[in-house]
Amino acid sequence: MKKLKAVILAAAAVAGLTVAATPAQASTCEAGGGGLYICEYGVTKHALPGGEKEQFLVGTDNAMWTRFTTAGKWSSWVSLGGPVKSKISIQERPDPDHPYAITIYATGQWDKAWGRTRLAPGLEWTPFDCLKCPEAE
Repeated sequence: MKKLKAVILAAAAVAGLTVAATPAQASTCEAGGGGLYICEYGVTKHALPGGEKEQFLVGTDNAMWTRFTTAGKWSSWVSLGGPVKSKISIQERPDPDHPYAITIYATGQWDKAWGRTRLAPGLEWTPFDCLKCPEAE
C-alpha cells in the first residue's frame, strides 16, 4: 500500500496538484444532466474503452461527482464523497491484470491529496485514501 501511495503522490506532484481552498466566492456552473459544480475546478474528462466517456467534477456540496456513458447515453451523476478543495486529477494505472485501472485525486481534508482507485469501469471505487497524512505513514 505504501508503494501505491508513493506512486500516486509522485503523479500528483507531476500533474501540478496544488493545495487550494474552496474559492470564497465560488461561481456555480451547470454540467449536463443537471449537475451543478464549482466553476473554478472545472470538469475532468476521461475516455473509457470502446469510445465511452466519463466526467468528474466538484459539486456545490464540495463532493466529487461522476457520470459516464453507456451506448452513448449519459448516466445520472453519482457522488463519490468529499470534501474536495481542488480540481480532480486522474492517473491511469494500467497493469496486466487491470488494464483500465485509474486513481482520481484532489486536495481534501487537512489540505492533503486524497485519492480513490477503480480497477475497471463498472467496478466499485476504493474508499478515500490520504496520500501523505502523518497517521497513514
